[in-house]
Amino acid sequence: MDKNGKTTPVDVLVVGGGPAGCCVAMGLRDLGYAVQLLTSRRPWPSCEGISARTLQGLRSAGLHRALAQVGAATPRRACWNSMTTEANTEHLVLRREFDRALLEDVSAAGIPVLNGRLVRRSTAGDGLHSLAVKLEKTGPVQIACRFFVDARGRGVPGRDAAQLRGPETVSLVQVRQGPAGEAGSLVCSYADGWAWLARLADGTLYLQLTVEFSAHSPPKREGLERWFAAQVRRIPAIHPWLQGSRSVSRIFARGSTSLLRDDIVTADAIRVGDAAMAVDPLSGNGIFQALSSALAAPAVINTLLRYPDDGALAQTFHRERVRHTFMRFARTGRDFYRLEQERGDTPFWQARQRWPDDQLAHPETTPEFLGLRERPVLEGDRIRSRRVAVTSDQPLGVWHVDGVELAPLLQDLPETAGSRAAVLLERAQRASNGDQHKVQHLTAWLRHYALL
Repeated sequence: MDKNGKTTPVDVLVVGGGPAGCCVAMGLRDLGYAVQLLTSRRPWPSCEGISARTLQGLRSAGLHRALAQVGAATPRRACWNSMTTEANTEHLVLRREFDRALLEDVSAAGIPVLNGRLVRRSTAGDGLHSLAVKLEKTGPVQIACRFFVDARGRGVPGRDAAQLRGPETVSLVQVRQGPAGEAGSLVCSYADGWAWLARLADGTLYLQLTVEFSAHSPPKREGLERWFAAQVRRIPAIHPWLQGSRSVSRIFARGSTSLLRDDIVTADAIRVGDAAMAVDPLSGNGIFQALSSALAAPAVINTLLRYPDDGALAQTFHRERVRHTFMRFARTGRDFYRLEQERGDTPFWQARQRWPDDQLAHPETTPEFLGLRERPVLEGDRIRSRRVAVTSDQPLGVWHVDGVELAPLLQDLPETAGSRAAVLLERAQRASNGDQHKVQHLTAWLRHYALL
């Protein structure tokens, strides 16, 4: 840093030290880029439930210290539509400890981590971004970078740059302490929203209410504690979990509106994770969707920087996949809201049972092969255009199955079913080099779409 508070320009600055930001930083470092990560501490304590597939995403990103913070699978109970089920499990993770471990993974990979916040971003000239940053310990500095990654989560500026926005929603969290016992979680509905409660083995409880956000509900800070307590009294299913516990925190409020942003990628900047799309917390997939967009982002960025002729293709790839993921989660959440029939006459439930549309999340029609199309795909460390198999349930296309490209198998097929099956089986054997495991996967895929 020079006497004016300016630092040496870096290739990429990642702003946001959550799962998405750390995943992108690690991926870019592996591609040889000089990366810095700017982060600020999470302002409130929180606990989240994650699925087993999220653990695989952490492994794929090399975030092993963060993975070690994830607890064993615990029972997840649901009280929904006057029915109680206990079929599912989830892994509980404390976000402050988890995020700290994420940053340890990044630092161990040789990526400088700056603690502070972004004040302003502008164009510096010479193809660089100029960023005014306020560091926690040393104060204001100027950072220049070639590429900017925004991974600041839901709180990122740009409320008006929304392509789609769901019903206005807020989640309120209270931390309580009770007696030690079995770890687990509970989700339950009530007239004005739904509650999620996580209990750790040491008796720490995280109680979250997700409700409509309007000018009058929930109330401002002065009446929030009383309002929260009144809501809790209306949810009998959680009362046994709270016995013998007491509040050990104030109530923390955070926005939880579903949001798909419009400005998610340009030639020199990209949004990932919740900064690109934020899903309803009912899905329980926040960390998973953050990782899913971030794992592919380094290849998108690499294409934009090193292969600019394919830059438009890379931008299309990122936009299409973020939107596709968002709509899938939005419709799945809508369907889960629709399972609650007894609350359907209240504003909270009516709005969420209608949004985003009436299109089926999982069409019940027979899966159909629609043809071969040129689509952007992730190949190695970049985005390329390849012929893929487009199907009724995979509109973005499937490039290969078990490492075998589908397009050569599916082009110029005979019209009759018998001849087509013989050609497909012969091609599958040849493309798999006699590997019967691959042949089985290919033939299963072909049968799924009635091609065999």
